[in-house]
Amino acid sequence: MNTTNPILFVADTMLGKLAKYLRVMGYDTFYQTSYPNQRLSELVKEGRILLTRNHTAATQYSNSIFIDHDLVKDQLKTVDNSIKLTLDRKEWFSRCIVCNSPLSKTELEVARQNVPEFVFFTYHERIVFCSTCKRFYWPGTHRERMLERLKDWGY
Repeated sequence: MNTTNPILFVADTMLGKLAKYLRVMGYDTFYQTSYPNQRLSELVKEGRILLTRNHTAATQYSNSIFIDHDLVKDQLKTVDNSIKLTLDRKEWFSRCIVCNSPLSKTELEVARQNVPEFVFFTYHERIVFCSTCKRFYWPGTHRERMLERLKDWGY
């Protein structure tokens, strides 16, 4: 991903799964299940591209992409066709899929105390941590399924 001028997104309340997959791909994607009045406007003014299923919002903001699909794979293609996503796999799985914060390496002892024993001994060098929501991540079967799904979608 272009770190000098990263692409930032904000997804409306109807695009939670799309937000999750953009985060998996390393994109800073703000998402909430509801937004207080004017919050979307503030986020767009900060330079985020609005991803929306709402016709009115899409026409209200010039920095928006209207998503007219139900399936995540088609939603992702719409975004990709609009702005040409940078598919830098080094950035994949670098953000928390729940809260969007960047992930970081964790100390071995902290990981040992917070993940199942099998996970620690299998993935100890690859366990990462979200300092915001306190979740631990490792390259297990859930990640493999997500990678396979992205591959099937052409990414």
